[in-house]
Amino acid sequence: MVSKIATFRLPENLIQEIRFRAEATGRDRTAIVVEALKQAFGLPLNDSRLATVEELQQQLNKLEENVTTLNEQLTELSQKPDVESRVSEISPVMEHSLLLSHSSMVGGTLSSEINGIPEGWTGKNRATTEEVESNSDKSKPDETELQELAARISQQARIFDQVLSASPDPICVIDRVGRFTYANLAIAQLFGLQQRHILGKTWGQLDLPPEVMEIEPIDSQREVVFATKRPLTKEISYPTLDGIRDYECILSPILGISGCVEAVICTARDITERNHVEESLRESEANYRHLFEYANDSIFIIDLSTSRILDANQNAARRLGYTRKELLKLKTRDIDVPVPEVRQKTINQQMQAMGSIIFDHALRRKDGTEIQVEISSRIIEYRDQLVSLSFVRDITARKQAEERMRLLESAVENTQDGILITEAGQLDEPSPKLLYVNQAFTRITGYDLTEVLGRTPRLLQGPKTDRSQLDKIRTALSQQRPVQVELLNYRKDSSEFWVELNIVPIANKNGQLTHWVALQRDITERKQAEAALVASNQQISKILESISDGFLTIDHQWQFTECNHKAEQILQRSRNELLGQMLWDVFPEMVGSTFDHEYHKAVAQQITVSFEEFYAPLEKWFEVHACPSNEGLSVVFKDITKRKQREVSQRGTITHHHSRS
Repeated sequence: MVSKIATFRLPENLIQEIRFRAEATGRDRTAIVVEALKQAFGLPLNDSRLATVEELQQQLNKLEENVTTLNEQLTELSQKPDVESRVSEISPVMEHSLLLSHSSMVGGTLSSEINGIPEGWTGKNRATTEEVESNSDKSKPDETELQELAARISQQARIFDQVLSASPDPICVIDRVGRFTYANLAIAQLFGLQQRHILGKTWGQLDLPPEVMEIEPIDSQREVVFATKRPLTKEISYPTLDGIRDYECILSPILGISGCVEAVICTARDITERNHVEESLRESEANYRHLFEYANDSIFIIDLSTSRILDANQNAARRLGYTRKELLKLKTRDIDVPVPEVRQKTINQQMQAMGSIIFDHALRRKDGTEIQVEISSRIIEYRDQLVSLSFVRDITARKQAEERMRLLESAVENTQDGILITEAGQLDEPSPKLLYVNQAFTRITGYDLTEVLGRTPRLLQGPKTDRSQLDKIRTALSQQRPVQVELLNYRKDSSEFWVELNIVPIANKNGQLTHWVALQRDITERKQAEAALVASNQQISKILESISDGFLTIDHQWQFTECNHKAEQILQRSRNELLGQMLWDVFPEMVGSTFDHEYHKAVAQQITVSFEEFYAPLEKWFEVHACPSNEGLSVVFKDITKRKQREVSQRGTITHHHSRS
């Protein structure tokens, strides 16, 4: 016999009896229960053969025939006073037993626990029936046999009722007119009534609260079962002390001898928790789908064996330029940008070894363009198969930013100017501290990176560092504005060097100062050249001041930029009157003269011109040499008025001598 597990709630007195017998016989309680059930149903203790459905139906039919015959005999006996009271006790029990026999055979509640009714059980009933029939011709049957039969029927009815009452599911039997002909303990507890107050009443006759009476859970379905002879299932919600409970009601027909439906057995199963779990599951699936569809990342579910795309969200389809229907027809090779075989092998090995991987990749859109992505893949179980769940993030902007950052870092590291970054701390010692310096800074100053990080840029200052320039820096930093200065600093070996220092503040997105960035350009050579130029200019100035000719320079805007002392004397103008002024404004009479023509010729043709010309406002003759330069025009001139006068005087003397001759 096949063993199956069943859970029953047994009365306390029955549990005590089982415990007592188990202790007395030294066997376990399960064996006692199984043996008792076999004896109650007339099953042989050593018979393991399972009864077929046909055998069960035949035995049921024979049992019904025996009960019918017995009913007839009891009816006859009821006419006699000495047995009338006993018959009145047996008949209801026998009818109850008949209904329970139907429910156990047809409804399926007991049939899953009792695998078959052995032939021996039917045999006993048949023997009893034969005995009754053999005595039916007699005017008075044997009273002992009658009592034995009634006791057996009553015992079977009690066992059926105990078994059904032990079920946690509410069970009832309803006849054609809607009356309850059986109700187990669970349904009585559900209604809050005693079993005897339910039997023989219809749903409307039960003393139930109004909100319960409005439900009428199974009346219409009962009529369908009577009409179709087929089971039905219906879910109802029933108010209880613990709140609204959901029940799944299974209505099964109970067939009579003629094949008509005589009653309906209803088994109600509490599915409240199951419905809650299903609702939670639906909510979970809805939340999953919501997250799946509206995630910022593209999400793919890929079959590991075929590389086919099993599912993808709308974000994935949109970014790749496909419809979702089109995308689900593709494989990964249709959207992947090929990678070297070695790299693909490495990705596959890590995926198999770790179960997950994150890597940068490129995908090909429907129009053929490529997008840079970061793929995070993990192996999961999906619909009873192993798949790859991949989150794909578009990192095109990030890659562009990284490329810009790489270029900036390259520029910073390879520039010839020193770059240093400090924190935006207090201006007094020991802040602000250096956080970064580039290679040019270490090359210019002679300090290693480890020697300067965490220290202040003041380590470069020394005795000759201009205090006024440092004050200028401090003022600008306190006002959080850029500043440019030129400083004399000191290298690690104490040698001097000049820098042009540009300092700018760096703020975060909230406008708060976070760092200072300084560009330090070595201008030592320029300073040396400037010093040399100053010395040279001083030397030239001395030379120009010592010569007897006038010297002046004019820029491309014809403004005086330089003149020596002799020029001041000849032109009768001081330096202050000349420098910065236009030639044509100071000497307007030169416009259109030989001076104007020759100066423009020298500049236009970039040639040196020499000429002599009389300037009437000064009543002087000038010998002029004008030479073009990058800055404009350099002019060397001298006053030759006396020479011209001598020449005129000499020409006059010669003319007078010839006239006398």
